[in-house]
This record gives sequence, C-alpha cells and structure tokens, in this order.
Amino acid sequence: NGGRYMKKSVGLMGMIGGGLCLSLEIYMLRVLQGLDKAAGSWLNSAWRYAGSGPCLAALILTVLIIIASAAIFAVGKDE
Repeated sequence: NGGRYMKKSVGLMGMIGGGLCLSLEIYMLRVLQGLDKAAGSWLNSAWRYAGSGPCLAALILTVLIIIASAAIFAVGKDE
C-alpha cells in the first residue's frame, strides 16, 4: 500500500510547487507593468495584465494544478 503514501507526497509537492509558481506569476505581473512603464504605456493595475491571454492561461493552469494536487493529497493516506 505504498502507493497511497506516495500519492499524498505527490499531492503535497504539487501544492507547494503550485503555490510557488502562483506567487512568482503574481510578482511577474508587477515586473510586466514596470517594463511597460519604461516603454511609455502601461495599464494602471498589475491585475489588468492577468486578463491578457498568456498571463490568464498561466494563472488558470497553476490554479488547476493546485486544485488537482489538493485532491490527490486528500485521497492519500496518512503515514
């Protein structure tokens, strides 16, 4: 039954990794805004960049990974 313990570890690693990726993506929204300011045109809020195609896709994918990892973690057994 080592597979269930492994699932719990994989779920935990997925949640931690997903959380780190999400925080980096949110931080990069401010970086994108700074780069646009240097170019002369920018959006008022960094969150408005999240609505653009590539940023929105990355945020949705990361949130889905966190949700799937939480589900895998919930199915796994405690050691």
